[in-house]
Amino acid sequence: MPQKTPYLADENREASPAEAFDGHELLAILMERAWIGATIAIVVCLFFWLNAHRQTPYYRSTATLMVEAQIPKFMNYQDIFSFNTRNLEYFNTHLNALHSRKMMEAAIRAGGFAERSGFTPGLSDADQVEAALRMVSIEPVEKSRILALSIEHPDPQMASDFANALARAYIQQDLDERMKASMQAIEWLRERSEEYRGKMEKGLLQLQEYRETTESVSLEEDQNIVIAKLKALNSALTTAQTERIDAEAQWGAVQSQNETNDSLPALAATLQEFGFQETYKVWQDQRRKVILLRQRYKEGHPDLQQAVAEEKNLDDQIRLACGSSVQSLKSRYEVLKKREASLQIALRDQEKLAFELDRKLVRYNDMKRNVEADKEVYQAVIARMKEANLSGTMPMEIIRLVEEARPTQTPVRPNPVRALVRGAVFGLVLGLGVIFFLHYADRRFRRCEEVERILEVPVLGTIPLIESKSIKERGMVAHLDHAGEVAEAFRSLRVSLTMREGDRGADVLMVTSTHAGEGKSLVSTNLAISFAQDQKRTLLIGADLRRPSLQKILERESLRGLAEVLKGECSWREVRIQHEIPGLDVLPTVRIPSRPTELLGSRQFADLIREVRGEYDRVIIDAPPMLGVSDSLILLSNVDSVLFVVRYAVTPRLSAHRAAKLIRESGIRSVGVVMNGVNMKSAANYYYYRQYGQYTYTASKNNPVSPSGS
Repeated sequence: MPQKTPYLADENREASPAEAFDGHELLAILMERAWIGATIAIVVCLFFWLNAHRQTPYYRSTATLMVEAQIPKFMNYQDIFSFNTRNLEYFNTHLNALHSRKMMEAAIRAGGFAERSGFTPGLSDADQVEAALRMVSIEPVEKSRILALSIEHPDPQMASDFANALARAYIQQDLDERMKASMQAIEWLRERSEEYRGKMEKGLLQLQEYRETTESVSLEEDQNIVIAKLKALNSALTTAQTERIDAEAQWGAVQSQNETNDSLPALAATLQEFGFQETYKVWQDQRRKVILLRQRYKEGHPDLQQAVAEEKNLDDQIRLACGSSVQSLKSRYEVLKKREASLQIALRDQEKLAFELDRKLVRYNDMKRNVEADKEVYQAVIARMKEANLSGTMPMEIIRLVEEARPTQTPVRPNPVRALVRGAVFGLVLGLGVIFFLHYADRRFRRCEEVERILEVPVLGTIPLIESKSIKERGMVAHLDHAGEVAEAFRSLRVSLTMREGDRGADVLMVTSTHAGEGKSLVSTNLAISFAQDQKRTLLIGADLRRPSLQKILERESLRGLAEVLKGECSWREVRIQHEIPGLDVLPTVRIPSRPTELLGSRQFADLIREVRGEYDRVIIDAPPMLGVSDSLILLSNVDSVLFVVRYAVTPRLSAHRAAKLIRESGIRSVGVVMNGVNMKSAANYYYYRQYGQYTYTASKNNPVSPSGS
């Protein structure tokens, strides 16, 4: 038994193009169903174009309005109902107000459109308003204060007339609204003036009653007089207190000298009276004179005696002056003390008067402020009311018609060219979507990359579709048309099988497929022919005991075949057929046995394979399909490798994946996959499979191709 290898591609092989995204595959997908996408694109494009021609043409007329940045302020009364015209909300308010039922009704009524038959024929008043709303579109012009008011209507004159009527109706409504607001403001000001005039008169009466009650002609003047007196008394009291303190200090010092019986000089220093000081100075000079005379003369000297007498006389005078000064100082102290006391009493009385006046002024000032405030408000309201009366008839257009709408000659819709472009774009997108939807919905193999991604084995070759030929011609095309494209495809497959490193020792090759009808017998027969043409002794065994086809391809009459060999009725050498191609023998199945599975799994079949290995270079087994029956699974234990056949646009992906999984689990190595039945006449397949590596050559008279060689 040969050593089994895993059902995987060679570990050392390079990465397949299917492992990465290939632009050729994408282009092939598009080309494969390009006619579907093109048909859909053309149909959609024609639909858009015809629909555009069937529609009623609509003409657009546009009137432009400008919203003033601010209200012209000729007078101050506008502050009463002012608003920020630079605000985005204010601008959007005009947009919404223009596109409202009220404005549609006003425009229809002002322009007399209800009586015009071409405006909205056959509609009621309410329906006319709804139709008008659908006609109108308002767009702000970027970075400006311009509003573009557009009307679309089948009649160009009707469109321009309605656009102008709507613009003028909105301007008039804005003027009416602001005039109404002005009149309301005047009425409000009049009511407020009456209110504040009554408040002012009532306040004046209350103020006068308060004056009479407090017996004050002018509390402000009384307060000024009291404050002035209070300041004067306070200043006089301060002066009196200063003088009294000074006299009190002198008197205290004199009393202290008298109590201690100090000498006259000490007392004289205390008394600061000018007259006393002069007398005291003369007395001191006389005493010094007596002292000098005594030093010069004796006691009996007349000059000394005269000087002593004068000294005594001055001594009496100084003592008399001292007593008088002391008495004068005492009197002055007592007078200043009494004066201070009287000033304090007068100051307290004046303060009481000031406090009483302040209490009166609190109520008085409050009443006076209220009266003055009411008077100011009343005067301001009267001034505003006069300004409002004067400006009530002044026109101020916040919304202005910059440019009137005019009839146009070219309809805005439908636009056949634009419709054609839209149809082409939409049709192209829809066509591409359908192409890719059908591609992903189609679960059959169409490209080699799909096979390699799903089955995880390489595609060794692609066999072109053979048309209008009999079973024999298709089965022997590699021999009958040896210079053709199909024969070259089988020779390429033979080379791929021979040159693969892991397959050089594999003598027994089983060819199978997912289901019946996918071309495994065709591939088996032509591959065997190709090996025989390469000088390889080849045996082709028809192991499909349920639906044999080799007998039909060979067109050889025989009564015995593989089933009889496995039953032991004859030897395989007796029933094998030597083909007309040198080196090719065929062991077909002639009769369908009753128990094919048991025969294929019998020891006789294993012995058969062991015997043929010694006589042939290549043994190719045309096996049954993998799914539906278990015959191929039984054959796997007697073969070296498996060649899996899938048919273009026939073999389902999921079924093939399941079949490949069964082979993988058996442990037998799969050499690869053959894509059979590729229609090379298709533009997509011709481009794709030429890019994939398909190549053909043809024979010429000067360079013939040998049927036995490659």
